[in-house]
Amino acid sequence: MSYLIDESMKPVYVLRFYEDLSLEKLKQLFADVDKLLSHDGKFGVVTTYKMDHDDEDFDKDFNGDIDEDDDDDHEDHGHKHKHEPGVARSMRSWLVGIRGRFAQDCVGFAMVSSDSKFVSFYTPLANKIISRMYHCPGALFGNEDEALAWVKARMPQLSE
Repeated sequence: MSYLIDESMKPVYVLRFYEDLSLEKLKQLFADVDKLLSHDGKFGVVTTYKMDHDDEDFDKDFNGDIDEDDDDDHEDHGHKHKHEPGVARSMRSWLVGIRGRFAQDCVGFAMVSSDSKFVSFYTPLANKIISRMYHCPGALFGNEDEALAWVKARMPQLSE
């Protein structure tokens, strides 16, 4: 199991990742998300990463240079990420194709990291990056409850 999508709060979707995605699993994720977004209407997204190797080495590895991690590193084997080659490129291509839907109807895209130092350092920059990536309001949080509250607060009242 690489990920689960919690649809119980539809139209707020919670994606929980439990391990790095293979290219095959990433393609399945794209199909699952495309199916969810095939319905019209506003939606919100929360992503939570619950990896076994939860960046415990952040203090040791981080040197303060946020420009150091060139995305081309994803395609060779000199990188710190544990996903296979092609995953980053596929993700980029998929995002480009789906941005219009996010721009039109996504009320908020929240990412959750349990690494408090990472969150405190990156939040101001991450919020801008998430917004730019998904073309909707984005924010980084230290726990899922805060992220859910933020997304739910942005949801328009559902008409009955």
